[in-house]
Amino acid sequence: MTKLSIIIPVYNTAPYLSECLDSILGQKVDSIEIICVDDGSEDDSLEVLKRYKEIKIIQTVNQGSGIARNTALAAAKGDYIIFVDSDDWLAADALETILTAAAKFEPDVLIYGGLTYANGRLRQGSYSVNKIPDKYYKRVFNKKDFKKDIFKFPSTAWTKLYKREFLIKNGIRFQEIRVGQDQIFFIKTMLFAEAVTVLDKNLYCYRKRRPGSVTSAKKKTDFSPIYVFREVEKVVENYEYKYYILNRYFKKAVFRLPKMREDLKDAYLSEFSKLLVYLKQKYPSCWQGNFSPARNSTYAGLKFKYILASIIHCLKN
Repeated sequence: MTKLSIIIPVYNTAPYLSECLDSILGQKVDSIEIICVDDGSEDDSLEVLKRYKEIKIIQTVNQGSGIARNTALAAAKGDYIIFVDSDDWLAADALETILTAAAKFEPDVLIYGGLTYANGRLRQGSYSVNKIPDKYYKRVFNKKDFKKDIFKFPSTAWTKLYKREFLIKNGIRFQEIRVGQDQIFFIKTMLFAEAVTVLDKNLYCYRKRRPGSVTSAKKKTDFSPIYVFREVEKVVENYEYKYYILNRYFKKAVFRLPKMREDLKDAYLSEFSKLLVYLKQKYPSCWQGNFSPARNSTYAGLKFKYILASIIHCLKN
């Protein structure tokens, strides 16, 4: 019986891949499987993967990490699932700690922290466990307990362990977009889970702003905040705090405009304007006011308009 499936999407990370895999294979745990999906890499990533006889390799054309993870999920056999990005690595005792907690709490979702590697050193950052309120440590809870605290938990897929049966039962998969694909996964797992547990340990090591990574690009080329908003809206339709969640993702869509690559700004503004019209029609008491971003809107200007708009009303619902 396989206790744990470790899913690793791989795309052009050959220089970091061995460090990632060695950090997993060097741990003293049994009954695990490692599924690596080579997402059409154009460097030596596949050759690196083939050196490791202990892993299962799935080859696909390049479609993004969301689809790669979904492909691996369909093949996974473990009772539990964790995700690791191929340029990151795990702490030396991560798997033993995670599996021990899983046996004790039997959670649908187990949350742990991640340290950030930048400028040659590991440090606490956006995903470290100290960002999570102490009251959630080592207890079992769900959405009835955390209410508006949902964004105090890391929204990444790789700071959590998931019960595979829970994912299957609820049809939880990654959104098939190239950026932000883990947000719908985060929202669904947190809202659908009956049992969530937090470990007060940082067990993951996240490599920040790796050259060539999607998140390192200074200018954006994708419309993912708009696509994410529309999918999240479907999930939270009947949730008590839906306006709070929707406003969070609406804000991401707003502030993507100044970050867009110059030749894509007109197209993004057109799609955002359609979203705004839709929202004003469906939620007449929200997202109103003088909020009308222009092509040359700056971050500061958008922030001012954002405050003027009557979004505060949404946050009070």
